[in-house]
Amino acid sequence: MDISNLSFNYGWRKPITFKLNEQDFVIDCVFSAFQGEQVTNEQEQSYKLFDNNHSDFELKVLELLNDYTETNNITNSVVQPTALQFNRDGEFALLCNCSWDEEHGIAVILHPQQKVTMQDDFL
Repeated sequence: MDISNLSFNYGWRKPITFKLNEQDFVIDCVFSAFQGEQVTNEQEQSYKLFDNNHSDFELKVLELLNDYTETNNITNSVVQPTALQFNRDGEFALLCNCSWDEEHGIAVILHPQQKVTMQDDFL
C-alpha cells in the first residue's frame, strides 16, 4: 500500500467511495494506530483483500444488514456508512450510523468473520 496518500488523524486515513443501496458514500479507511506507529502488515494485507474484492464486500454488507434487520424485526431502517475501520490485527468492519441505535451505531464486520454488531463491541 502506498502510504504517501495517507494522512494521520487518530489513525492513518485514506478516503474511498463505498456503495450502499445504490448510493455512493465517501468515507475514510481508518487504520488504527497511535502517533508514531505505522500501518501493520496485517492491516496492509486486509486492505489489499478489501481493495481486490471491493464490490463483493459492498454486496456482503447489504446482505448482512438485510439479515440483521429482518432477524431483529427492525423496520424503516436507515444506515449511513461513516468509516471502514482496519484494526491492528487485520480485522476490518464498516462503521455506520443507524436509525435504531443513533447513539452508538453499528459495525458490519467483514473480515475475518462476517457479522453485524455494535460499534463499541468492535472498537
